[in-house]
Amino acid sequence: MAIHWWHTHKLVEELAEERVTEQQSLWYAMWSVVIAVQTLYYAYWFGGDRGWLLFIEFGAVCVISLIGLHECFKSNGGVDGLHFLKRLFCLGVPVGLKLAIASALVGQLVYFGFPRFATAGLFRDPYFVYQLVSFFIAGSFTVVYYWRIAYHMARMARRERSNTAVQSDAKLPPI
Repeated sequence: MAIHWWHTHKLVEELAEERVTEQQSLWYAMWSVVIAVQTLYYAYWFGGDRGWLLFIEFGAVCVISLIGLHECFKSNGGVDGLHFLKRLFCLGVPVGLKLAIASALVGQLVYFGFPRFATAGLFRDPYFVYQLVSFFIAGSFTVVYYWRIAYHMARMARRERSNTAVQSDAKLPPI
């Protein structure tokens, strides 16, 4: 079975049916890390610099990520869920890839378009406004990342519960 680079729904089906091997999970985990590292350098690639706002952004993204992971864990069924880390890393590839492309496009649009409307005549400090926009973009994409993974984990949990109910009904003697 190949890695699903884009088709999240197909991956959800294979994960719910436990057709993703541990070896494939390793590859998904590796690609998830690569995508995550790319995202961490986002502020530098689009003109950000080190300063207090970058550290606040880092803290905000960490808090959003911790809350997001907890929500994903709950969506997966909490302590009764199955294969949380495997699903998290596997879903991180198609969800992360889509968001990486979207964030690169938004980042480029903001980087090249911002100077056209954010002038010194409109803002006292256009560069600071640019940094604030970048800050909110990073936080927003982090929220969307965990929201989409939690959504797909909840879908898997519902599917598993419905399969378990069907299987337990099949074991009942006929009336």
